[in-house]
Amino acid sequence: MRETDEVARLLQELKSRSGLSYGALAKRLHLSTSALHRYCNGDVMPTEFAPLDHFSRVCEATPQERVELYRLWVVVRATRGNRPTAAPEPVAPAPPATAVPEAAPAPEPVPDRAPAVPPRRRTRRRGVLAAVTVIALLVAVGVVVTGLRLRPDGETDPARAAVAGSSAGSPAPSLSPQLSAAAVAAAVAAAGASPSGATGGADPSTSAPISVAVHPSGWDAKCDQYVVNRPPSEVPRPPAVPEAAGWASQVGAVPGHSRSVKLTVQGTGWDTVLLTGLNVRVTRVAAPLAWNAYSMGEGCAGGVGARSYRIDLDAARPVPVVADGSGSLPVVVTQSEPAVIEVTAETTTHDVSWYLELEWTSGNRKGMLPVDLGHGTPFRTSAVKDRPLYAYPAGGQAWEQAPARR
Repeated sequence: MRETDEVARLLQELKSRSGLSYGALAKRLHLSTSALHRYCNGDVMPTEFAPLDHFSRVCEATPQERVELYRLWVVVRATRGNRPTAAPEPVAPAPPATAVPEAAPAPEPVPDRAPAVPPRRRTRRRGVLAAVTVIALLVAVGVVVTGLRLRPDGETDPARAAVAGSSAGSPAPSLSPQLSAAAVAAAVAAAGASPSGATGGADPSTSAPISVAVHPSGWDAKCDQYVVNRPPSEVPRPPAVPEAAGWASQVGAVPGHSRSVKLTVQGTGWDTVLLTGLNVRVTRVAAPLAWNAYSMGEGCAGGVGARSYRIDLDAARPVPVVADGSGSLPVVVTQSEPAVIEVTAETTTHDVSWYLELEWTSGNRKGMLPVDLGHGTPFRTSAVKDRPLYAYPAGGQAWEQAPARR
């Protein structure tokens, strides 16, 4: 099949580029040379992605090549499993027949009406063919599968996966012209087949093989604003960046206008994990807090990280949008190679509570991991438009009123 040839071609290209022999590679990968030959020739596909991922790392593959290798492996495993393509071994000749006196055939018992047993093998084959058909259709129209959302009023949208074509200001899932790994997994699940025979969509309760370190004070803390239900005389001076979270908790501050959050995601075991999508869930929308606004700095300008997203919390259906000049998901993470994702959520007219969801897949497992402040506490952002705004000038001794945001 074409995907098998593509896997073999990519592995051979990486090996050639590395300058390593089969023997040297096999030693580094803790594989036999013959097994490595079979992988590179497309004769056998490993049941887990880990050997191929280790191969790509040793050969210094680019992130794009690693994602493409994972995509091809998912398709091959869904449609072929570990069936070798080599010719079957010759069957040993049967021994000469010996004449045996023919016995009278015993009457066959007539069973009671036994329930019909569904032909599982045929059903599995039909499921695999259906998965391949769905994948082919997805490739033809160039679509991606995104997660479910919540409306700003906190109600759940009808249970469906939104399918959207590529456009400017695209949401978080990758809009690569190649079919994304998330779309491959969704297509296989929709057709009732997966590399290991699992069925169904992403299960939020599945134990995620990743951990997420949340930095709630943000990656742009000097530019943050907060709304506080206190007069300036009762608000301490702006804190140092590492102390911003403690300062906000002390005065009961709520991030104003925008909230910047940095996520550090890494694997928790030896398995390779592919982060395929980022969603936002809105749990509450209310009128903006009628409090004073306090600015943490002046004249600041936030940069753009490796993977940065912006969210308009005032939109009818907020979605993470890739920031200009930034990379995006999918991305592969392991225990030793984390990924950093930066998110800025903004509102100009509401007080919004929200949290994030990371979509992941690893081998035949997939799920969604909620990301919040911990213990189910959502993030919160309130508008500061037309609120009294105070700034603490450099070298100053007190808060001073500044022009209000309009």
